[in-house]
Amino acid sequence: MSTPDPFYDRRESVVVASNNVPYVIAVVAMVALGVLAVVAITIVRPDQENTALLATVIGFIAPTTFSLLAFMKSAETHQSVNGRLDALLAHARQAAHEQGMAEGRAEGRRAANARTDELARKGHDQ
Repeated sequence: MSTPDPFYDRRESVVVASNNVPYVIAVVAMVALGVLAVVAITIVRPDQENTALLATVIGFIAPTTFSLLAFMKSAETHQSVNGRLDALLAHARQAAHEQGMAEGRAEGRRAANARTDELARKGHDQ
């Protein structure tokens, strides 16, 4: 039996737990930014036509929010893939270690057998 790898805990999942709180916070923050911009424009320019400016602000907030959410999701996916790769490397390292140990034992057996055969021949020749 081999000793477990201290860098890899088998009880931990390699899949990152899904947490939607950052996405909700991002959406709320972007909506708040949009509302603040609309209110600020309305307060600063009360006597002027603000429809085009407000449409521009709202038109900017929506795709920016979607882009931010896509970036956050890609970062989460990247983290999940890295976790799986780390687990794969840990398993590969452990498998290589086990293979090296098995080859070392086999080589030791071959050397011991050769030495035993040599001693048996010397004893038989005398």
